[in-house]
Amino acid sequence: MSDDETPAPGWYTDPRGEAPLRWWNGRGWTEQTAASPSAGAFAPPVVPGTRADQPVADQPPAPAAAVVSAAPTVVIAGQVRLLSAWWPRAGAYIIDALISFAFTLPFIILAIVLVAGIDFASIKVVDNQLKGISTEDQAAVGGALLLLFFGSLLVGFTYQPITMARKGEQNGRTWGMQLLGIRVLRENGGPMTYGPALVRQFLVMGLLYGVIAGVGNSFTIIGGTVAIALAYLWPLWDKENRALQDFICSTHVVRD
Repeated sequence: MSDDETPAPGWYTDPRGEAPLRWWNGRGWTEQTAASPSAGAFAPPVVPGTRADQPVADQPPAPAAAVVSAAPTVVIAGQVRLLSAWWPRAGAYIIDALISFAFTLPFIILAIVLVAGIDFASIKVVDNQLKGISTEDQAAVGGALLLLFFGSLLVGFTYQPITMARKGEQNGRTWGMQLLGIRVLRENGGPMTYGPALVRQFLVMGLLYGVIAGVGNSFTIIGGTVAIALAYLWPLWDKENRALQDFICSTHVVRD
């Protein structure tokens, strides 16, 4: 459709066939639908592509029960979806972080038990060598660190990728996203399977961001932290509400 054929905002026949009428906001189809108008309720809908020069004031008004959303939208697999605002994304991230910590907590407790008997106050570094710690205690410390590493790795490989790869209504959602009514959709319209979910949630948001933060902070004290903060805050000014992980993984976070 050319610019000259773009219709003004108004109620039109629903192109998805989900309702008699759907609201066109001048840029794309919204999630607002309505039943067929009763006689005299408002002017009949026009077909998109006609009467493009008609003033907005002359367009059919919204029914009293319908509220036109000004939220930005994106078209995925031929469907118009409302994009999530930043706050639900931040809230879901915090909830998922707390859930991940809860899953990691047993490993933390076991690691503490392993090193509970070590007198760390007596340990000193002399000529680049540890003094005041026995071989058994060194083995306990090493075991505790390995336990924490593999425990964190196990949680990273399971919780978020597996919950997002669920089929049906919960596809593309962690438990945090599910609570706040948002989900991740792939640009190609395909379902969120384990592989793409693992790449987005663990390799990008976990491993890559961790490396950026560590390397950046080692050179500039807080440069890495600032970079990651910008990556997460990017949806606040991006026209499609996308964060860095969405650009890298070709995804959008939408409202249900």
